[in-house]
Amino acid sequence: MPVQPLPLSDIRVLDLSEDVAGPFCTKLLAGLGAEVIKIETPGTGDPSRRTGPFIAETPGAEQSALFLYLNTGKKGITLDRRQPTGAAILQRLAQDCDILVESAPPGDMDRLGLGYAALEPLNPQLIYTAITPFGQTGPYRDYQGSELVAQAIGGMMHVIGLPDREPLKIGGHAATYTTGMSAFSATMLALHVRDAQGHGQYVDVSAMETMAVGQIHASIQHQFGHVPKRRHSTLVRAQDGWVHPGLDRGIAEDTWARVCDLMGQPELADDPRFNTRDARRENQAELTAIIGAWTAAHPKEEIYHTLQGLRTVAGYVATIEDLRSSAQLNERDFFQTIAHPSTGEGVYPGTLFTLQDTPWQHGRAPLLGEHNTEIYGERLGYCRAAREQLYGAGII
Repeated sequence: MPVQPLPLSDIRVLDLSEDVAGPFCTKLLAGLGAEVIKIETPGTGDPSRRTGPFIAETPGAEQSALFLYLNTGKKGITLDRRQPTGAAILQRLAQDCDILVESAPPGDMDRLGLGYAALEPLNPQLIYTAITPFGQTGPYRDYQGSELVAQAIGGMMHVIGLPDREPLKIGGHAATYTTGMSAFSATMLALHVRDAQGHGQYVDVSAMETMAVGQIHASIQHQFGHVPKRRHSTLVRAQDGWVHPGLDRGIAEDTWARVCDLMGQPELADDPRFNTRDARRENQAELTAIIGAWTAAHPKEEIYHTLQGLRTVAGYVATIEDLRSSAQLNERDFFQTIAHPSTGEGVYPGTLFTLQDTPWQHGRAPLLGEHNTEIYGERLGYCRAAREQLYGAGII
């Protein structure tokens, strides 16, 4: 069977974004075959290059695990768009691309002559995706944002944590990765519209709105008199971690009886505190203590597989080591080994979804300015002397 071209193999993307959301969006575009040109500040590069953890605990522009992950499959050039000559070069690049992704504060790109209003006449088919904490309009548009701010002001933290304690932030970059997925989806939709109608458009992505959509059930419930509250966790300790036994949900009564037999306490099946779903929920603290005494004597994966075998909604808290060794993820080839000239081989998380007949492209992240000669020399026609002059002026 002949190899099919990747679905975005004819698409060219300019990636001016920084932080997590924008680079994650363009990483997904690159994975589907787009040529993504990552544009970084000369000398220093994307700030994520200076963000740990670093490979072998050695800080360096090519050592950041975050940068290496977010920029797989991209080409890399350096360009100072804040200099007039740099802005003019970027305008040239934008005339020959399909998508531009940026994460500058609202108004910044317009002041440089690089906003959508300036680029659209040069390339009417351009899809211009702007990712900001609050969007391009509204009273918050000029406020600063962060991962914590997005989780908090988007409503996510309101339902995370214990009811009698302060709200908690989800670890890592949950909000910004989700915003990146939102930007990817919106950009792909705009690309579909362009194919159907023949014109590009401006795409405005807000981290706050992305998080608010994730909590939209809470706002809908609020209209009908229900105020969402934080609840006590139903996690219990196992020998080697934490498990969710899934017994506070609507399991069948015969299943509850089999679980009681499994725990060596068959009499609990008829105990009025636990013999119905409502009773188990009403007496959740007592039930959790009883189950916890049993789970403490068993490994978490054994508990998970045993209870899932009884058709309960059980789960366990996976560590990074658990994910790396997961039979489910490895069976589906989720992890990919990618070599990099600075850091050697590394194992990278895979894709969000699979397409039956379309493989993903798993290339490495670029070195800082690695493709300057290709883009400026071969594509834009700058001779070596001209490139050296641009380099000397700090433009590339």
